[in-house]
Amino acid sequence: MRLFSNIISTLFHPLLMVTYGVTIALMCTFLAFYPLRMKLLIWGSAFLSTAVLPGLFIYLLIRTGAASDLELTKRKERVLPYLIFVVSVALCLYFLYRMMMPFWLIALLMGVCMALLLALCINFFWKISAHMIGIGGLLGGLMGVSQIHLVNPYPAFMAVLLIAGLLGTSRIFLKRHTPLQVYAGFSLGFMCTFVASMMSYIYLFI
Repeated sequence: MRLFSNIISTLFHPLLMVTYGVTIALMCTFLAFYPLRMKLLIWGSAFLSTAVLPGLFIYLLIRTGAASDLELTKRKERVLPYLIFVVSVALCLYFLYRMMMPFWLIALLMGVCMALLLALCINFFWKISAHMIGIGGLLGGLMGVSQIHLVNPYPAFMAVLLIAGLLGTSRIFLKRHTPLQVYAGFSLGFMCTFVASMMSYIYLFI
C-alpha cells in the first residue's frame, strides 16, 4: 500500500496538474482541431513553464539543503516553491495570452494562480495539501469548461474524481496530511478554478 501511495503521489504531483489540464483541453475542446504543431507548442510551453522550471528550482533547494525532499514535507520549506510556482504559471498564462488562446483557458490559469496565492497565505500558519489543491483545481476546471461548452464529459469526470479519492487516501495513508488538510486543499483548488471558468463565461456577455 505504501508503494502504491507513493506512485499515486508522484504521478499526480502538483507540478504536473497544469500540464494534465492543458492536455485534457487539447483533447476534449475545440482546441483539438488546432494543427498538431500548434498543440505541441501549447503543451510544451505549459509543461516547461509549470513543471520543468519549478521542478528544477525545487531540485536546487534539495541540493543546497534548503528543502528535505521533493514533496517539501516541512511547511516552512514551501514558501519559496509556492512563489516560484505562481511566477511559473503566470509565465505560462502570458505565453498563452500572446498566442491568443481562448479567454476561458487564460481564466483557468488565473484561477490556478489565485489558488496558489491563497495556499501560500494559509501555509504561514497551516499545512494545506498542495496535491489536493492540484487535483481539485483540475476537477473544478473540467466542470467549469464543460458548462461553457455545454458538454458532459462523464468519463473524464469519473476518472478525475476517482484519482482525487485515491490521491487523498494516499496522502493520509503516508501521513503527509490530515483528512481536514486534504479536504481543504481539494475544496480550495476546486472553487478557484470553477469560479474562474464561470467568470470567463460571464465575461463573454459583458
